[in-house]
Amino acid sequence: MGRIWAVARQMIAEGIRMKIALVFVVLIAMVVLGLPFSVTGDSSLTGAVQSFMSYGLATTGVLLGMLTIFMSRSVSDELVGRQIFLLVTKPIPRWEYVVGKWLGITLLNAAFLTCAGLTIYGMVHYIKRTHPPIDEQFDAAELNNEILVARHAGKAGLPNFMEDAELEFQKNLEEGLYADQPKFDPREEKKRLTQKYEARWRVVGPGDGRVFEFENILCDRSPDNTIQLRYKADVSQYPPDEIYRAAWQFGDAYKGTPTYQVPTRHMQGRYHTIRVPADAVAPDHTLLVRFYNYNPYQDEAPWPNVIEFRASEPVEVLFTVGSFGGNLFRLLLLMLCKLMFLAGVAMLAVTVFSFPVACLTAFTVYVLAGSRGFIIDSLDLASVDKANMFSSLREFAVQSILLVFRGIYWVVPDFGRYDAVEDLVNGRNVSLVWVLQAVTELALLKTVIILGLAILFFYRREVAEVSV
Repeated sequence: MGRIWAVARQMIAEGIRMKIALVFVVLIAMVVLGLPFSVTGDSSLTGAVQSFMSYGLATTGVLLGMLTIFMSRSVSDELVGRQIFLLVTKPIPRWEYVVGKWLGITLLNAAFLTCAGLTIYGMVHYIKRTHPPIDEQFDAAELNNEILVARHAGKAGLPNFMEDAELEFQKNLEEGLYADQPKFDPREEKKRLTQKYEARWRVVGPGDGRVFEFENILCDRSPDNTIQLRYKADVSQYPPDEIYRAAWQFGDAYKGTPTYQVPTRHMQGRYHTIRVPADAVAPDHTLLVRFYNYNPYQDEAPWPNVIEFRASEPVEVLFTVGSFGGNLFRLLLLMLCKLMFLAGVAMLAVTVFSFPVACLTAFTVYVLAGSRGFIIDSLDLASVDKANMFSSLREFAVQSILLVFRGIYWVVPDFGRYDAVEDLVNGRNVSLVWVLQAVTELALLKTVIILGLAILFFYRREVAEVSV
């Protein structure tokens, strides 16, 4: 371990002396320190903080990823400049040299991330104190209760539609509606009927209502705290002003909670947030929410809105489970895990190729890891549903490329899966489970495999050969 640490210290010292490292550090400092004075978002206090965090964290991640690849040049320079000869004559195995270099790069990244994180944390509070809010009460409350916190989202449970589907299925059987269907599958038919009843439930006609029940709302039930209901409704037959009127009720009197009536005027087709006191949550940590599709404003004419709550846009209740500082710390750990994997890829590439080729290889892996979801979704869309691979030349090419990329992504991780910047910006909880998943997959599993390959190739490499 002492020899690994010695190589890591040497890598850290060399990384600090690199001019390219200085350039990237200056760029990160310019972004983190300069953005608060240039980004305003939607001119609100909340928008300014969200825009700064989004751009600042995303830019920091990209710049550190590029710096990680460039710092691997240390190994190439020592091979080309023959400084490696001094090491191979020492009693240090090659695996310790590779691991030491990787550890040095990782520690440098950890230091850069720490400095960037502390600076971002400080600048967020600087914006909070100096940026003029649009509305002194609402804007500040939104920032403190919905952005600079870690909120967990609870989704409403759906009624059991299977009983109704089963009854209709048995009725259809008795009436012989399936007799002329030779490939009739009872399970698929029950699934279809269940989806039909769910689709009906999601549509609320004029004058109708729906009940949403939430469980495990583990928040502080003090009336001084708030919970937020976030939803988006698709509205048909809406008024000319595109604003639909409706009413919400929070709380369950049967469980001893106060009830809160909230009339709303909301723009159709957008996400909306309703804040209510947290004592609407029952002692058993359940929350009952009722929605009524009628106009609660007596001085305004009613309108026959038809409102739909889509499954792809679920109704959520958000409640605070942690602080902004802890959320930011966990986000930085996710970013570090990705940089650890990328440092391993850079070490593997530089032990096999000359630095220009190794740099291009590492950048290619970086891009593939960051755009995995986009590439796979694009290829899936280009392929015809249920089409055979040999049905046409185009389908053969598309599915062949899709198979190649799926093979590549068996090794290359999906960085998008661990991209929590948007969650932090929206005050969503970056959970510890999420971080442990990143540590397990990126830092422990795939990084170890990549470093193992780097060590194997480095043992087989003739270090006396000059690479150009």
